[in-house]
Amino acid sequence: MKHIDRIAKVIDAISLWSGKAISWLIIPMAAVLVWEVFIRYTYKPTLWAVDMATMLYGAHFFLAGAMTLYLGKHIRTDFFYGKWSMKTQCWVDAICYLFLFLPGMVLFIWLSWDFFAESWDLKEELMTTWRPPAYPYKLVIPVSGALIVLQGISELIKCIQTIVTGVDHRLKQDVPSHEAT
Repeated sequence: MKHIDRIAKVIDAISLWSGKAISWLIIPMAAVLVWEVFIRYTYKPTLWAVDMATMLYGAHFFLAGAMTLYLGKHIRTDFFYGKWSMKTQCWVDAICYLFLFLPGMVLFIWLSWDFFAESWDLKEELMTTWRPPAYPYKLVIPVSGALIVLQGISELIKCIQTIVTGVDHRLKQDVPSHEAT
């Protein structure tokens, strides 16, 4: 059981690290938007600023998904779930992770990898005025899916540990702000 616990902790650390690292994309995104607003009113609008801000925010949104799952911040309908016992919650979570979440996410990764690979083969460009390459941006989709699958495996492990031991291993702790680097 200690090896399995270690696996979950390593996956949790990867999710936290990737989420903290990707959170820094907000700074260049904000800088690009501030620049665009400034230059639009003083000179003329740029061709690239809106595309760049959209790509940065899209990458931020997708790649932070694993950390969001770790923190338990994804949307959940708690009308019934919140009233169930800890073990019932874990049983429902484990079944959903095993039969819905993980197979769905694996399919998502597989399809999004084909989406990225086709874009790479074609050297696809975004259909905007600036026309930046699309394939690096599309690589974010399967990579984020892989990070989310890893975190889903960790959550499944924690559910199983909770069912077996009766001790809640799913406890979520917010990330301290002084560690958000």
